[in-house]
Amino acid sequence: MTNNKCRMKSQCFSTKILRFSVSPFLRFSFLLLPCLLLGIEVPLEFHGRAFLGKYLNSDTTLYNMDASINIYCTMLRQGNFSFFVRYQDDLDMAEQTGGVSLDPRYAHYYIAGGIDYLTRNYLFSMYFMHDCIHDIDYEVEGTPVFNRFRLQITDANLHYSKRLLATKRFLWSVELGFYPHWKYNGWDINAGADYKYDVSLISVLNILRKGKFGIDIDPVFHFTKGDSCFYHQHMLQCKSYYRNNGKLIGLELDYNIWNNDPIKNPDKLWLLSIFVEF
Repeated sequence: MTNNKCRMKSQCFSTKILRFSVSPFLRFSFLLLPCLLLGIEVPLEFHGRAFLGKYLNSDTTLYNMDASINIYCTMLRQGNFSFFVRYQDDLDMAEQTGGVSLDPRYAHYYIAGGIDYLTRNYLFSMYFMHDCIHDIDYEVEGTPVFNRFRLQITDANLHYSKRLLATKRFLWSVELGFYPHWKYNGWDINAGADYKYDVSLISVLNILRKGKFGIDIDPVFHFTKGDSCFYHQHMLQCKSYYRNNGKLIGLELDYNIWNNDPIKNPDKLWLLSIFVEF
């Protein structure tokens, strides 16, 4: 009788383990089931870019080196529509002191989620972005925080899934941003700068392509409307690269033509970077 009770307890215990192990799988299946029934793909397609750069003519304590990583993932897709998430983290390093070779000054991270509509010739994007800047090793009162809505119209070849395989010599992008100054629990959801809205104009001009090697010149014009003035972040980028199997590595030289942004303004500075894209 005692052995039967032990066997019964053992069977009950095994059943509980089975239920515990199967349950997460079933929950995940139930989440995927509506997508499959509606013909929605779950591609989990990742693309990204990373770079490390050194300012060549900086004489300030703010601009010595920059580093950044940007990850984009297509989560869901149905026809021309897709839902994506994107994460970017910029690390800015100040003037080096003592034996420190890379001295972080502040970090700026971005989290975005939105919808792409990709046609043969054009890409239309609509997304929400939250970003925040954090000082490192400095006691600064208040942290710049931004929450914005953005609309983007670009050449289809600038989409993350196509840009490294594009053969066109000229590409373009127009992006509009809106910074609502709404109150949430008593604080402004766009605190730290008086941004109202902005416009970004980006172009990519390929001037040399020979086999797997290439050289591009990319003018970037960024206008931001503040309370009483316009802020400018205009840059000229020149990059040489080697492309292979849909991936790219190269050197990039940026010149800040005009920058009076209240958050970061490396005006008239040159930045030399090594970068990878995938």
